[in-house]
This record gives sequence, C-alpha cells and structure tokens, in this order.
Amino acid sequence: MSLNIVVAGLPKAVQGAADPDEGIWLTEEQKLRITAVDDDVWLEHIPVSELHSGRGPQRPPHAIMVETSGSKKGIEGEQGILRRTGLERLFNPELKLLQSMSAGAEHLVNIMPEGVALANAGGVAANAIAETVIAGILADAKMLKQRWANQEAKQWKELPAREVDGSVMSILGTGNIGTSTARIAKALGLRTIGVNRRGNKVDGFDEIRTTDQLHSALAESDYFLIAAPLTPQTEGLVDVQALDAMKPGGWVANVSRGAIHDSAALVNALHRGHLRGALIDCHVQEPLPADDPLWAAPGAQLFPHDSHASQLLGDRQVNVFVDNLSRLVAGRDFRNVVDLTRGY
Repeated sequence: MSLNIVVAGLPKAVQGAADPDEGIWLTEEQKLRITAVDDDVWLEHIPVSELHSGRGPQRPPHAIMVETSGSKKGIEGEQGILRRTGLERLFNPELKLLQSMSAGAEHLVNIMPEGVALANAGGVAANAIAETVIAGILADAKMLKQRWANQEAKQWKELPAREVDGSVMSILGTGNIGTSTARIAKALGLRTIGVNRRGNKVDGFDEIRTTDQLHSALAESDYFLIAAPLTPQTEGLVDVQALDAMKPGGWVANVSRGAIHDSAALVNALHRGHLRGALIDCHVQEPLPADDPLWAAPGAQLFPHDSHASQLLGDRQVNVFVDNLSRLVAGRDFRNVVDLTRGY
C-alpha cells in the first residue's frame, strides 16, 4: 500500500537533534527504518515553523508522529513543539494514526478527529525515569548533596547515611514507569506496594492496593512515587491528607503530572519535617516561576520535566512508531492505544 507519513515536533529530552528549534531530530538511520515498513512510503520530517505559518504537508498523511501542545496552551512555547494550529493542518480524511511522542494524552483526547487512533509513547522513557527516581532515593540516603558541599568546602566530615534495604515504597500507577521503578527498587531490597484504581494484580509488585487504599499504603511507606496519568480521578489526589498520612520522614517523587499533587501542601510538609525530601519533575506551571516556594523547600530536588532524558530516547520513539506503522500496513491493532474516554 502507499503510505504517507509525517513527523513533526521535538520529543522532550531527546538528544543530538539537528535543529531542535524546528523539531528536526530524526537521524538518517531512523528515517530509513520508518520508510522500510513498506514498499511505497512517503516520509516528511516537517519543520514546525512551516506548519505554524500555514504550509501543509505535500501529501495527506495516513500516519503522523508528533510532539504537540495540543489543547494545552501553557506549553505552546516549548522548544520545537508543534502547536495545535500546526497539528490540525495534518488532519485529513485519510489519517488513521496519531502517534504522540508523549506518554500523557490529556492534551489530545478532546481534539482527536473521529476515526483516528491515538497512540502514546508509553514505555519509551520508563527505564530512564525509573533510574532517575532511584538515583534520587540513593542520593538522599547516601547524603550526596552534603558530601559534595563538604568536598567543595574541603571539610572532612563523616555523615549518618542510610541503607534502603528493608524500606517500603508505594507507587501510584502500575504502568510502565511504575513497574520499571519497582523492578529496580526490589533489587535494592525495597518492598513495593502498587496502587491502581481497581487493585488489579500487576507482576513485579509485592502487593497491590486500590486507589481508595492509598492512605493506608502511605502510612507504611518510606518512599512514594507518583507515576499515574493525569485524569479527573487523579487530579489533586495527593492532597494534604494523603501527604499527612505518609510515614513521618518519608520521601516523595512525582514524575507524572504536577496537578496530581498539592504543591503547597508538599512544601509545607517539607518545611515542618514531616517529609524528608522530594523529587519533583513536573509542575502545574512550566517553567517553574523563580518565586515558587518549592525552589527553597528543604530536601527538594527539582527537575525541569526531563527525568526521562536519555541517549536512547530517539531510537525508542522510532521503535514504537515503526511497530505501529507495521501494524497499520498489516491491518492489525495498534500498540499503546489511548482510551479517549479514560484519557490513557
């Protein structure tokens, strides 16, 4: 079959892009992998400025892979991102697949054309994010920030570091990121409690509880990871009561969406010592304003939403897209399809 494909927009945290401002990042090898899915493939890697200025693709695409702001106006200014106006120039009656370069889909579910499958990038960044979370836990336990400060000051000072073996970690969201983190955590001797909507069993966790049992899980937890998608059910779920329910001296990470946790309550818990630390990679407003109190909260580790940065990210994005293109050619179901009703 003839297959027309468009790629537009820069995946967040991809490395080595030829023109990041224009969202041009595919290598020649990656282009060849995409065009090799069938005998007659037309690929356009379009600069985002051209789509924003009104130019459409040379051929109506059957499949697109995009990093787009979609309906989320607050991120329209990010480097290399395809804005909604440019995205909609790719919509046409022949379009069958929109492959998002993001795992979250809340910015796309309400603007999808009828009959077009939406697939996300779930799993692409899971290992990199899991490594970041574990690195944050170990940096806290081994007091690396203090050690580096002592080295800078040429101070010879022993510190009361801890082992994580025997600790408990609750993970809200038992998808790719949650399971990847649980795998590494268990190798370090942590007991893992997965938390999902229905308490469905998921391999790799020592125990699973429902979202309604989140507070009881937090009461046992030394570490807590937020790795759930943003939905009406998860928005604001980690509130004052949830944070207060956590074992005193706990440590929290959010690598999903900032709106899931109450930032003011988190800052308060850090200042009063109820929580020992936090790694926050996502914020309601990005970039985080310079006057946001989280910057100065004791024990806070802040990331600019790049916990998934990896030299392997580009190839993994292409892996998912090529798989779905092959499925399109073969008439099989797509991988990573988003349920537009649930939002993930």
